[in-house]
Amino acid sequence: MLINEIARISGLSKDGVRHYEAMGLIASSPRQAGSKVYRDYDPAVLKTIEQVRQAQNLGFSLKEIEPLLKAYGSATLTPAQTVDFLEQRLTVIREKQEELRQIEAFICTKLDRYRQLRDSAPVGH
Repeated sequence: MLINEIARISGLSKDGVRHYEAMGLIASSPRQAGSKVYRDYDPAVLKTIEQVRQAQNLGFSLKEIEPLLKAYGSATLTPAQTVDFLEQRLTVIREKQEELRQIEAFICTKLDRYRQLRDSAPVGH
């Protein structure tokens, strides 16, 4: 499949497909067509792109996804492995949520203080 097809079916831009390839998440092979050389993608990259997007939805960055793809390849995880994996991911997400709650509390405190300063300032200043 050519990059246009992969991009259209996957919903990625051509630049997105190229970025995934540059990061080693997907691969292509050169295909000669007359005097031009095109990149040919195996249809299996569509499944990989879907897996990458699912991992992103779980909070993984693209840099974190690459080793996961290499480690698990096309192997199917057992239910126990899947539970372990998802529990670990849930722990990370809950930690991020707690960090965000702390940031939110900090901002709210600052906002309250500056609103009080604004409201107590003399008119015209």
